[in-house]
Amino acid sequence: MAAVKVERRVYPVPLPQLFGICLTVLGQMRTTVERHDVEQGMVVAAFGAGALAPISELSLALRPLAEQQTELTATWQARARGGDRRLQAIFLDAVDSFIR
Repeated sequence: MAAVKVERRVYPVPLPQLFGICLTVLGQMRTTVERHDVEQGMVVAAFGAGALAPISELSLALRPLAEQQTELTATWQARARGGDRRLQAIFLDAVDSFIR
């Protein structure tokens, strides 16, 4: 069974803005965005490439809490050969730095 790690954070920005920030960070990290849906607040991205590289999946769920608050749930999961758990923390730190 693949390891899974979930982390939730609340940001003082509206959902569309946080969605854009998340896509920007994923692009900077050179991920492959496999699925995304702005209306549902969902993004699924893969880190790593190649037949022998460890592949990690990061699934994002964004949920509006108030007019200017959005909850981000980031779920990391190893797909092949273990993945890299550090990617979730790196992603969240980058999102934090955009918001500050």
